[in-house]
Amino acid sequence: MIRSRIVTVPRTGGKHRPCPTRAGGPASILRRLPLFCCLVFALLVSGTATASGHPRIGLVLSGGGARGFAHLGILEVLEELRIPIDAIAATSMGALVGGTYAAGTPVSEVQRKVIRADWDRMFEDDPDRAVWPTRRKQAEQRPTWDFTIGFGDGQFKLAKGVVEGQKVSLFIAELVQPSEEVEDFDRLPIPFRAVATNLTNGKMKVFDHGPLSQALRASMSVPGLFAPVEMPDGLYVDGGLVRNLPIDIARQMGVDVVIAVNLGSSYLGRDELGTLLGVASQMIAILTEQNVEKSLRQIDPEKDVLIVPKLGDISSGAFDQVERIIEIGRQAGREAAPRLRRYSLSEEEYRKWRQQHFGPPPPPPVIDDVRVAGLKRVNPELFVPLERDLEGKPLDRATLERDLSVLYGRGDFEQLNYQLTRHNGRNLLIVDAVEKSWGPGYLSFGIGFLSDYQGDTRFGARAIYNRTWVNRLGAEWMTELTVGNESSLFTEFYQPFRLDRAGFIAPYLDIGANPLSLFLDDTRIARFDVLRGTVGVDIGTTFGDTAELRLGPYGERVRFDLDTGDPFVFPEGTVNLSGVRARFLLDTLDSPYVPTRGHRIDVSVKRPLTALGADGEYTRASARLESAFSLSKHTFFGSLQLGSSLDREMPYFEQFPLGGFLKLSGYPNEIFRGNDMAYANILYYKQISTLPAPLGRGLYVGGSLETGKVWNTPGDGLLNPEKIRFGSSIFFAVDSLAGPFFVAFGLSGEGDTTVYILLGKP
Repeated sequence: MIRSRIVTVPRTGGKHRPCPTRAGGPASILRRLPLFCCLVFALLVSGTATASGHPRIGLVLSGGGARGFAHLGILEVLEELRIPIDAIAATSMGALVGGTYAAGTPVSEVQRKVIRADWDRMFEDDPDRAVWPTRRKQAEQRPTWDFTIGFGDGQFKLAKGVVEGQKVSLFIAELVQPSEEVEDFDRLPIPFRAVATNLTNGKMKVFDHGPLSQALRASMSVPGLFAPVEMPDGLYVDGGLVRNLPIDIARQMGVDVVIAVNLGSSYLGRDELGTLLGVASQMIAILTEQNVEKSLRQIDPEKDVLIVPKLGDISSGAFDQVERIIEIGRQAGREAAPRLRRYSLSEEEYRKWRQQHFGPPPPPPVIDDVRVAGLKRVNPELFVPLERDLEGKPLDRATLERDLSVLYGRGDFEQLNYQLTRHNGRNLLIVDAVEKSWGPGYLSFGIGFLSDYQGDTRFGARAIYNRTWVNRLGAEWMTELTVGNESSLFTEFYQPFRLDRAGFIAPYLDIGANPLSLFLDDTRIARFDVLRGTVGVDIGTTFGDTAELRLGPYGERVRFDLDTGDPFVFPEGTVNLSGVRARFLLDTLDSPYVPTRGHRIDVSVKRPLTALGADGEYTRASARLESAFSLSKHTFFGSLQLGSSLDREMPYFEQFPLGGFLKLSGYPNEIFRGNDMAYANILYYKQISTLPAPLGRGLYVGGSLETGKVWNTPGDGLLNPEKIRFGSSIFFAVDSLAGPFFVAFGLSGEGDTTVYILLGKP
């Protein structure tokens, strides 16, 4: 829309004196000077043309997912041809590219950032696992589908989309930073409009003001994949549903010529329409193409220029082909050069135009005040460290994004966005904290299956309910129920003493039943059922986001019953193992299942005490050290495990087991047990493919070399000789949303072979 300004020139007093000179004389010019100035001023404000009569040019960029990066190549050619852009109207990925350019970010800078971006992780909301709180890392050891049903306000709720768009929003904010404080899109270096669809009524929404990053995020919210952007007047999703090529919007901005870039839609093949996601994607493509056909009829072939990059079968999700797509855009721009050159400026005119629209980047603003909006359940004091890091200092985006990532890693928020604004001469940083609308209680599900194809099969179906923010200190009540041949019920109330969890108390109840086998050499001679019930309370502290120490008393009773076979020397019955326990955990791994970097140290000590009712005393101490590092897609992972009873005899079910996949591969599960144990392995695996972020991290192939020994075994080595053993494996692995999935072939040092299948955690 062209905004005109009416200027009123006041009349002066006195009588009118006719000028004695001719009509074109100095007196006549002086009388007409105010009117002349008004006309010149109105012309400059409306900007209908340059001084040389150059037409106003509008750029229209369509949506198309990853295909939209072709716009970057075309913008590069437009700059080479010295074509000034006076207005931009765009949709979806076109809005991201066009809005970034309109904000004053150089094309070369945008290209560099989108090429370097990790698009596999961009659509994964969670930050790196290293910044998660230790408690959340421990909860992840219980694999569940990354799909939660929330419970709040007396009803069950679902997430609004597969991806909330946290990382995408931060990425957009970084791209538009030269103009992030501008809320009137006509005041951007290039006037801009973004098109979105109001999900509440199906109507088109044209954003011409507001936070620019929010408008871009709304325009590109693909329904079903991205959660809609919620605003007071509606829920907004991808504008391609209503206007994927907004030529009419550009016309309304007062342009004389339109340069339109239509990316087209990549229809899915019939074999790709067998899933709900495939059908939904195809429906969106059909709706998009229908409204594009209407827009194309608005092209004036005499003066407008239509550019259609030859993207072929490149899909909208081909974010791994960014450089190729940009190059296709360059080629399309150069092919259109003969039609575009008529709108080129001279080198001097273009230099002046760029100076007028794209000045040097502004210095980082000094943040006078940080305000947090949108909190309902979460304690605002959680944001005090962020405020302390930013207030009174020039804006450090790396620090801001780090602090937001740490807060987001707690798992309480849909999004944590920010915007800069000026108020009463002060720079305000407003953090928009959108809490999960489907909380504060979360119900998740998981399955576990393990088989060594030698008679040991374990399975379980798991449900976990976690009630967060029980009080203002962030207390949580977590309950896990597993049903299968390894059934269990675990519930814990976790009460921090402070928001930073520097101190906490955690009473718990743990009831479980699992099978346990007894072997003579390689033959299973008996199977026992072990029923364990434990109640206790831990007092602990955390060390940042990487480590936790907890200790406390517990009461425990174990029932040891023969199921099948010969009991040999192990009596049945119930024993009391009440005592004290302690555990130290440090975890910086990027994945608990198939890590590519980081470390984990897990040290635990358990001490039954007769003073607390135990039938006997011993110390069960264990330590596990793990480390992973990668070179490109090649990962090396090493592990060392030690266990000891400190020269005491432990019950058979308490002894340290070895045998099974990655615990001496090639042998049956837990074939060896002893009061003391040492084990080490080294794994190599290579990532052969990535998975879309909602589905998991990747597919891997690899192998292992392993060695270990148990000693002080039952019957003084009568069941199994005490000696160093070796194992190895080759495997295929998937690090998925359901947890780990392994198919492995194991080879023991004696030449025995075993096949393993593992899904989740039984």
